[in-house]
Amino acid sequence: MRYFLLLSMFISTSLFALVSIAPVDIGSKPGLSGNVSGSLSSKSGNTQKDEYSIGMRLQYDQGIDYLTWGTFTYDYGKSNGTKNEEKIYAHLRYIHALDVRGDWRWELFIQSEQDKFKDINERSIGGAGVRWRFMNSEDWGRGYVGIGGFTEKIDYSHPEVNPNEENSRLNSYVAYTKSFMVGSKLSYIGYFQPKCSETIDYISSQSAELILPIAGELNLSLSAKYFYDSRPAVGVEKSDISYMTSLLWQF
Repeated sequence: MRYFLLLSMFISTSLFALVSIAPVDIGSKPGLSGNVSGSLSSKSGNTQKDEYSIGMRLQYDQGIDYLTWGTFTYDYGKSNGTKNEEKIYAHLRYIHALDVRGDWRWELFIQSEQDKFKDINERSIGGAGVRWRFMNSEDWGRGYVGIGGFTEKIDYSHPEVNPNEENSRLNSYVAYTKSFMVGSKLSYIGYFQPKCSETIDYISSQSAELILPIAGELNLSLSAKYFYDSRPAVGVEKSDISYMTSLLWQF
C-alpha cells in the first residue's frame, strides 16, 4: 500500500531532474557511488505538453583524506508546441580533510550552466572555500557551514540587451541532513552569494529535500527550491520557485 501511494504521487506530479542535495562526509561511503534520476511527462488533446528530464551524480570517496563528486542535470519542456524550458547544469567538487576528526574540510569547485529562458548562454564559475561541521549527532543530524569565494563569467544570449559579466563573489552556505526510519533522509542547503565589489548585488537560494525509500535502491525524492537574484538579466524575474518530484536510483 505504501509503495502504491508513493508511485501514485510520483505519476500525478510534474517531474524534473533532480540530484540529491544532501552534504557528504569523507569515509561515509568509500569507493565509487552515485545516483541517477529521470522523468518523461506528456499530455495531448486539449492540452499539449511535454517534459523531459535527466539527472546524474557520481562520487568517489577515498575514505580517509578526500572525496570528489560531480553532478549533471538537463531539463526540457514544451507547451502547445512552444518551448518553455531548457536548462543544463554541471558541477564538480573536490573535498579534502583538514583535521583528523573530520569537522574541517577545504573545497575546490567548478560549475557550468545554461538557461535559455534566463537569457544565459553560459555561466561558468570556479572557486574555493572551507567547510566546518558544527553538528554531528545521531539524534539531531549533521550541520555544516561553508565560506569562500568564486569568480563568475556570464555570457548572455543577447549581449546587446544584457552585456556579458565577469564578477567575483563571496560564497557562504548552511547545510543540514538528518536520516530517520530506514533509508529516509531530510536535507536542506541555503546559499548567499554577494558580489565582492557591490554587496547589494547578490544571489541566494534555499533548497529542501525529502528522500523516501520505495524498493531496493529505488527512492522517491520530494524537493522544493527558492532562488533569488537581486539583479537579474533584463526581462527576467528576480525570483523562481520550483517543486519537484522524482524517482532516484542509488548505486
